[in-house]
Amino acid sequence: MEFNFETGSLLLLIAAVVAMLTRRLRLPYSVGLVVAGIALAISPFAPKVGLTKDLIFTVLLPPLLFEAALCIHWKELRRNFPVIVVLATFGVLLSAGVTAAGMHYLVHWPWLGALVFGVLIAATDPVSVIAIFKEAKAHGRLMLLIEAESLFNDGTAAVAFGVVVALASGQQLTALEVSSMLAKTIGGGVLCGGVVALGALLLAGRTDDHLVEITVTTVAAYGSFLLAEHFGWSGVLATITAGLVMGNFKSFGAISNREKKPSRHFGSTPLSLRTR
Repeated sequence: MEFNFETGSLLLLIAAVVAMLTRRLRLPYSVGLVVAGIALAISPFAPKVGLTKDLIFTVLLPPLLFEAALCIHWKELRRNFPVIVVLATFGVLLSAGVTAAGMHYLVHWPWLGALVFGVLIAATDPVSVIAIFKEAKAHGRLMLLIEAESLFNDGTAAVAFGVVVALASGQQLTALEVSSMLAKTIGGGVLCGGVVALGALLLAGRTDDHLVEITVTTVAAYGSFLLAEHFGWSGVLATITAGLVMGNFKSFGAISNREKKPSRHFGSTPLSLRTR
């Protein structure tokens, strides 16, 4: 069965009930979601939902990335940027290499298949960890490093995946071609995100209606992602850039702290369903 409005409404209702139960039981919300998901999976009455690339990659991913980037302060990001870059590049490649070696030597997969698998799972998403941190009102450098690294590691994984798939299909890539792919993927994504964010800031700055501001930020989240993907660039980095620009560049007078709060709740509540 395809994912439709009725199925989505039912799943949101279940998630809301789980949120209320976990709060009463003083349990982490992410743990409750995992238990509820397992229960639904083994239940004969559970709706059968076909998870597609468009649903996960195009519908759910952009607002989650945008909301996370919107909450990151540029000064803290710049101060810790060298560590974040190392974790998001060498850390991802090291994780992919260790995973690929394990799949090759322990499961006896061929190297190319093991590398594809290693790259696919190297860029982990700490949604549950961040949710627990926020519920515990944790702050500080550790939370920034985890959240920022999870945003930027997707760019590294996307380029590495493209290289590995090209090698698996028989293409011979030179160092210049890999560098060109990296520059186009990252540079194009950042460019799209910046352009869309500046346009959204100019529009949002002409009104003080927070409902209009929510609409503009939603369009920016999806628009930056779709624009970059249209040109074959990184939609993930485009959405991250748009969120960082709109959350930190106040000189354009578009989004004040008072106006950013509804956008954060709009981006996090219906999709990631984090309890506050």
